[in-house]
Amino acid sequence: MSKDPELLKKLIDDDELQNVELQKEESPLLVTGVYVKPYSAKKRGGCPCWCKCIGFTALTFILAIFLAMMFAYSAFKGLVEDLTIETDSPQKFPIVEMSDSELKMVADRVSSFFDGILDGKSEIEDLVLEQDEINGFIGHSDYLRGNLMVSFHKNLIVEEFSLPMDVLGLDDRYFVGNDYLAIKPGQLLEAKMETEALHKDWFDGPLFFMQLHYLISKNKEDEGKTLLELYLEKGSFFGQVIPQEYIDERDNVMEYLYDADDDDVETFLTIVDGIERVSIEEGKVSFKARPRSNSYYLN
Repeated sequence: MSKDPELLKKLIDDDELQNVELQKEESPLLVTGVYVKPYSAKKRGGCPCWCKCIGFTALTFILAIFLAMMFAYSAFKGLVEDLTIETDSPQKFPIVEMSDSELKMVADRVSSFFDGILDGKSEIEDLVLEQDEINGFIGHSDYLRGNLMVSFHKNLIVEEFSLPMDVLGLDDRYFVGNDYLAIKPGQLLEAKMETEALHKDWFDGPLFFMQLHYLISKNKEDEGKTLLELYLEKGSFFGQVIPQEYIDERDNVMEYLYDADDDDVETFLTIVDGIERVSIEEGKVSFKARPRSNSYYLN
């Protein structure tokens, strides 16, 4: 440092240096004549406590949903694997080829029959559907084509299927089996579905089996409309037998339809009332409308 007296005097007389000296008592730090302002902590803008709580709750909720989805997918995948088989040569069914115009004619025939019932026409031509016509519609589905087939027999409708599970990301696995709906003696309807997969680790037997007693009667309180009643006689679902206590209650499974106030339900009930007979024969099913001019009676 210079020891020149004149220079020291100038420095002492310098106003800025005097200001620094005056502030020295207030300042904790002075480095070679340069004032360093004391540090004072300022409040930083940040997320309040409630904001952090919301973020933590949202993160926990998202994580819970993710874990639930993983569990559901794992359970569903296990269910599908139990009900399907793995094969590289799946069963294929005959394909019935029908043109769009042919299918439209069938659809128009069906619409004409049911519209006639809804419109209250006195004469309606019987509706006859061939099994090839049903299979023709199946053949127009990219997914069902060759993988499902329907056949009609005396008082029996059979459906056979071999459905690929690649739509669920399970290549080379197929849902293979059959189901049927049969009219049995004693006014019984019977339905059953079985699969080629044995699923013995889960349950034995068919996926479902149901036997229902049906009654057709007249409702005197509602202009004599036809009533269809169905009462469960016995059944099982995924290996669980329906308790006898429930069967003994003799609940009409159609009752909720008659109590419902819905336009679609009303349309269905009007069609039921308008059909006199349904017959299932070899290769076809026939519907006969009940003439409005004739009184209805049961054979």
